[in-house]
Amino acid sequence: MRSSLILMGVVMMTMAAGAANAADLPLRHVVLFTSGVGFFEHQGLVHDNQTVTMSFRSDQINDILKSMVLMDQGGGTIGPVTYAPRDPLERTLRSFAVDIADEPSLGEIMSRLRGAEVAIDTAEGPVRGVVLGTEWQEKSVDDQVVRFEVVNIVTDTGVTQVPVWHIGNVELLSEELSGDLMKALAAIAANRDVSKRQVELHFSGEGARTVSVGYLLETPVWKTSYRLVADEGESFLQGWAIVENTTDEDWEGVNLALVSGRPISFTQDLYEPIYVPRPEVPVSVQIAARPRSYEGALLEAEPEEMAEETGERRELARAAPAPPGAVAMGAAVAGGMGGGMLAADALSGMGIAAAAAGEEVGEMFHYAISQPISIDRQGSAMIPIVNQPIETEKLSIYNPNDNSVHPLHGLRIHNTTGLALMGGAITVFEGGAYAGDALIDDLGPDDERLVSYAADLGIEVSPEHKRGTRLQEGMKIVRGVLSVTLKETSEVEYTIKSRSDEARTVLIEHPRREDWKLVEPAEAEETTRNLYRLRVEVPAGETETLTVREEHPLVEQIALTSESLERIAVYLRAQTISDAVKAALERVIEMKRQIAAVDQQIADKEARPTQISEEQDRIRQNMEQLDHDNELYQRYVTKFAEQEDEFGLSVPRE
Repeated sequence: MRSSLILMGVVMMTMAAGAANAADLPLRHVVLFTSGVGFFEHQGLVHDNQTVTMSFRSDQINDILKSMVLMDQGGGTIGPVTYAPRDPLERTLRSFAVDIADEPSLGEIMSRLRGAEVAIDTAEGPVRGVVLGTEWQEKSVDDQVVRFEVVNIVTDTGVTQVPVWHIGNVELLSEELSGDLMKALAAIAANRDVSKRQVELHFSGEGARTVSVGYLLETPVWKTSYRLVADEGESFLQGWAIVENTTDEDWEGVNLALVSGRPISFTQDLYEPIYVPRPEVPVSVQIAARPRSYEGALLEAEPEEMAEETGERRELARAAPAPPGAVAMGAAVAGGMGGGMLAADALSGMGIAAAAAGEEVGEMFHYAISQPISIDRQGSAMIPIVNQPIETEKLSIYNPNDNSVHPLHGLRIHNTTGLALMGGAITVFEGGAYAGDALIDDLGPDDERLVSYAADLGIEVSPEHKRGTRLQEGMKIVRGVLSVTLKETSEVEYTIKSRSDEARTVLIEHPRREDWKLVEPAEAEETTRNLYRLRVEVPAGETETLTVREEHPLVEQIALTSESLERIAVYLRAQTISDAVKAALERVIEMKRQIAAVDQQIADKEARPTQISEEQDRIRQNMEQLDHDNELYQRYVTKFAEQEDEFGLSVPRE
């Protein structure tokens, strides 16, 4: 008995030396990205050949398989990472002896158990035997035909029929079938289970060594909020990062880094096995040879020599086996974000053979938290990231789309903190009291940005749109096309009235239009993609005006061949016309008049036959009433002859 206890103790010590859990690899580094992912690094000691088991939720396995990074910093090697695959449920269920993938009824289950030995309890008594099959039967009950399913059981005395609706209990006497049925039901239950799945990490080496495990998981986007105590010239900015720990593990003294950037990230189903459908090719069956009779040859032919095919056999090159420990799942995150595995050169010589060369793909800014952070699982925290003065300028910002009458109290923030400020909400305090809320986009070091936080009721702005003008600046003729260059002007006058007892700097935001040039003032304080920002200093209680004039070039093209005389005459009277263009237009007008005269003659000629035809119809009617010797009749004949000479018309003969 004692020897048995000693042997058991030796076995337990051996198992403890060869296996460990995630507690031996505590969480050391966390890097949270604004793209909705986080990088988590565990670090600890392993001894000799050791397997570390880590647990993850089933919905996290895909990210683990896509991004996990393993390093053995003591010269050891890393074996395969093992886990239980998740086969498609239908395929898993079809692998059991009892197929219940389609939720079969009791009768269908009994049909699939053909040949199985069962014990059935019925109202008439127990039935024990082998399932022969099922069938549907009909029976007349009170003048109605009832259709029902029965199970045929082969017993010691013959075949017994048991209606399905008589069955109270079915016992599978085969332990293998009964076990397969329970496994199928367990597979269905496991498919709904979202509990932890184990992943085993295998490390091989000698002695105690430091190893690291890193991976990406989906995390909430970390957020920022700011408090700004506004003052003229220099204000004070306090910024906080809002971080949520939605993992199932407490963060105890981790090194936290917050990264503002938008790396591309996606999900991919690597956990569930994928099977490629293959075509079914029928087995090739050769037709048996049949005997035949041959006719005798009339002449004996010379035997032909058979040429042998010669060819060079080629061996298939086999891929060399991968070196031990050459398992790299995913890639490390760019260096400098929390240290450890996040350093780009940390992967070299750590038990993993390099499979690809990386390169820098963009710039990101990170906040490295100087003190270790502890956040309970499913907990949140606010972490200060900025707490220093910042350069600001007080402004009143007017944009009629925001408020058609009053500008907004605002600030021009010059980021003198040396940090990249991620966009977020700003609560503004002024004069020791709450002044309003503002929003700011991402702001890099030394960049400037406007924010507004309240309506400035002490200033009133009234814009007046003046009537624009269109002036001709020049004309030219190219290939019969007259090009007229025009200059269109637009003018807006802003009247700014102050009711405040303090001087104001008002920033007018005027729309910037494509192909329009700002003429007055000569240049803007600031130009954006869609706006001009124009500065106006307004003394206390005074009224100032700002005139904004813009010009827009226009070119009109007129085809002289199709334009009317009246329209061409208008351009001929223009003051900016040159002598050459004027002479050309005058010639065009004269030619158009000549063409018009010819067109009129043609029209008259074309209309003359119709007039003569109508006149001759009238003359014929009159001639029918006259004698041929009548003088008027002779005059009509003469008229016909003249018209024949003019147009070649034939005169009707007597």
